Amino acid sequence: MCGYWVEDYPEEVKKIAEAGHDLGNHSATHPHMSQLSKEQIKEELQSAHQKVKDLTGIDMELFRPPFGEYDNKTIEAAQETGYYTIQWDVDSLDWKELGVEHEINQVLNHKHLGNGSI
Repeated sequence: MCGYWVEDYPEEVKKIAEAGHDLGNHSATHPHMSQLSKEQIKEELQSAHQKVKDLTGIDMELFRPPFGEYDNKTIEAAQETGYYTIQWDVDSLDWKELGVEHEINQVLNHKHLGNGSI
């Protein structure tokens, strides 16, 4: 969950939570974390965390860095903020904006798709 997305689509966030999905932190503003100070990284995480907590009552524990970019400082900041850092194994390529059908095909036919895939 990105903080700005939580603000723009609160009802969708509630639906996702109510459906029983794990909610993970993806930062407040989707920055390149390695370009931030440790304190700025923590602020990004805490801001998104609080928005989700206020909306759903859920304390998120998982963090996936924007762009899949991270360094030791990012992981340390996440740990110090109570987060476990994860990555994905199936990329929908949604950021390329190639359309819904492309994204569905990209995910459902991905060679790594399996139980526990992200």
